[in-house]
Amino acid sequence: MQNTDFILDDITYTFRQADFFKANKYLKKLTALLRGCFSLDGNKTGFDVGQLAANIGTEQFEEIEKFILNYVTAVDENGKTVLFQNPQESSDFFNNHRSHYYQVIFEGLKFHFLGFLPSGILSNLNTLNLEAIAQKVTTI
Repeated sequence: MQNTDFILDDITYTFRQADFFKANKYLKKLTALLRGCFSLDGNKTGFDVGQLAANIGTEQFEEIEKFILNYVTAVDENGKTVLFQNPQESSDFFNNHRSHYYQVIFEGLKFHFLGFLPSGILSNLNTLNLEAIAQKVTTI
């Protein structure tokens, strides 16, 4: 997997691939957080958004966020490169671009972890975006 750019409001975020074993370690942590979010009733499957939201506030999810931020940089609207490994730089940037934070985290989750899935599932999930998920949740 190569680096991948994600553009949001004239800011280019570049995701860099992490080492396989490091990414696998955080995938296992993410999988543990998703436990209890999925349900199966006959041929119907469900997803408990409330359970997922509760897990976002955990220390384990914070570790996953930090992992993602360690492998992404941004070039802001002024051409300045932002290194998210630096907590102060990250804080200053997201103070001005609050709406970007969870979109960057979501794209980072897709970038780092979808490659572990079989290709059939991967092709369906790779096109997901945070806005589409939010619309589905609000229509339920």
